[in-house]
Amino acid sequence: MNKALTALFAFLCLSFSLTFTHPAYTAEPSIRDQAIAISKELRDPNAINQSLYESEFPQAAELKARIYQMLQAGESRERILNYFAERYGEQIRYEPGVKPSTIALWLFPLVLILLALVWAGCRLLKIKRKTS
Repeated sequence: MNKALTALFAFLCLSFSLTFTHPAYTAEPSIRDQAIAISKELRDPNAINQSLYESEFPQAAELKARIYQMLQAGESRERILNYFAERYGEQIRYEPGVKPSTIALWLFPLVLILLALVWAGCRLLKIKRKTS
């Protein structure tokens, strides 16, 4: 019984170690996976709120194919994103970079949150003064 448990334990340890050191778990993402990830970061120029990945427009299929071709040619993710931003404008990105032209996009939510906190603080002080 003890030998059987030891053998079972050794088998499980060996199978787990072989499973998680298999190249499928340690390899870099495939070109297809990278293309999908990049297409999820870009908007479809023809659709209002749809990523390239989600879009079924013919032009979106061409743009997805272009991403795949650029990855096969050895282009980096950043280079591909910059290529599309140069060609279609910064609005094609779901997360545009911080530049003088996009600073309002990044600061506006922070300003709104700060204003809401100040307003809530003033309301709480006002209520506290009324109750005391």
